[in-house]
Amino acid sequence: MTGKRLCAAFLALAVCLTIVTRVWLRIDRYDIGLLETLAFNYRYFTIWTNTLVGLTCAWVALGGREPSKVQAGLLLSISMVAIVYHVLLAHLRDYQGIDMVIDLMLHTLIPLGFACYWLVFVQKADLRFPDILPWLILPLLYCIVAMVRAGFFDGRYPYHFLNLNELGSLRTGINIFGLLVVFSGFGALIVWAGQRLGRRPVFAGSQP
Repeated sequence: MTGKRLCAAFLALAVCLTIVTRVWLRIDRYDIGLLETLAFNYRYFTIWTNTLVGLTCAWVALGGREPSKVQAGLLLSISMVAIVYHVLLAHLRDYQGIDMVIDLMLHTLIPLGFACYWLVFVQKADLRFPDILPWLILPLLYCIVAMVRAGFFDGRYPYHFLNLNELGSLRTGINIFGLLVVFSGFGALIVWAGQRLGRRPVFAGSQP
């Protein structure tokens, strides 16, 4: 197994163990069913993005070839998960024990691990600024799903900036637009960095 596939396998395993543990803990603590627990967890963009990173890495570990531009888009989303959490939310949390470990994995170690994987193993120099537009599909789709789910099913908005009931459609739309602008800005940084890091991975023999 090449270094790239080994690293991808490690990341995929880390994501799997982290999410499975999080799901199991909620079932055990609140005595609720698996489907209800999954529905709760997948209310959050953090879980969406970590899961996609895990699936992508599992595919690479098994010998699949994932387009480099898709991996760059995932890097953008998982990086935003980490940045937003540490800038706006981390100081509000006081996790202990296993909860602290899960929080650290989802918001810090897995994002850092995937960033290192991208830097070392993924082709980057073919990135172009128009590639940013497809990368915005994931956060936009998430916002739509979250609002539809809250509006028509459980009434729970995962993040305040999406709360149509309290903010109204205009303010919520502005918030989503602002979010996409921020994503675009960081996406531009990824493209800029990729174009300057060379046409080949750091390890030339790292392709599967």
